[in-house]
Amino acid sequence: MILAAEFSRSANARLTDFSTSSLERGHFTLEEKRASSSRLVQLDEAPEELCEQETRRRRVRGALIAQFAASKPEHFADAVELIRPHVDGVDLNCGKYQASFSFEYRTDNRAEILEFAGCPQSWAYDEQIGCWLLRHPDKIADMIRAAKNRVELSFPVSIKIRVDPDLKITERLVQTAIHAGVSHIIVHGRTRFQASTQSVSLSSISFAVSAARGSVPVVANGDAWDMNEVRKIRKETRADGVMSARGLLANPALFSGFEVTPPEAIKNFVHISTGYGLLFPLFHRHLSFMLESQLSRHERAYFNSLCSYAGIIDYLETQDPNITIPP
Repeated sequence: MILAAEFSRSANARLTDFSTSSLERGHFTLEEKRASSSRLVQLDEAPEELCEQETRRRRVRGALIAQFAASKPEHFADAVELIRPHVDGVDLNCGKYQASFSFEYRTDNRAEILEFAGCPQSWAYDEQIGCWLLRHPDKIADMIRAAKNRVELSFPVSIKIRVDPDLKITERLVQTAIHAGVSHIIVHGRTRFQASTQSVSLSSISFAVSAARGSVPVVANGDAWDMNEVRKIRKETRADGVMSARGLLANPALFSGFEVTPPEAIKNFVHISTGYGLLFPLFHRHLSFMLESQLSRHERAYFNSLCSYAGIIDYLETQDPNITIPP
């Protein structure tokens, strides 16, 4: 998530907060399955039923979406205008939970703490960004309109929200955003008061899907850790898609059906990180997420003590010859 005001005002902020590559958007094969009639495929249908369905395959290019936090329409519009040539769409974060985590790493025999924080922490809530917007739908609508008017109306502008304890407020937010021209809506199934340790409310996401009345795609978010959960979420919410955040941090190949991060994904990540000079703490942290479920407690402690690119690469190569990194 990028702070729109700082991004629009500072060249240093733009250099720090955003970079991309012509190779960043991958190509993949999309399979669209429909029955011979007009009915949509049910996610839990048996294989023999799937045989009667028509499958259409097409090559598609991945999309790159930049997510901003903003409180003022002009700041959001300025940021969107600047980033427009480099992305396929933008998202306005309206529901980031107050959460933070930190981890220790060592450099030059010194222990340092790198902390990651979400919003709304007190400063963020005071700045009227993140989930402050959830009960100010007109403010969200103004920012959607400002962004689209600054670039072009066809440019995708989405929002990511959390459900409200009062679902009537969620309904008003969804419908107000649609009237403002939002392209699609991502709905996280927890309220702004709930931590990630609490269960996602699929019924609340389903309510938001119904509130959209088919006007725009609605994507469900929360607790999608594997494909079985993805199918369950989609079936119970009737959402048009499912987004995973922590699940993809733990396993970037989740949507390819892998239960844990495969060696090839780890190898690719190391290649990309070393090639583009990803900061070591970020490199270390992402690999910690990917490997957590595959390492014992003792192995995780050892891995977290590693303090250099070389140390991590040596460790990976000793664990799995398939992850050998060429010089």
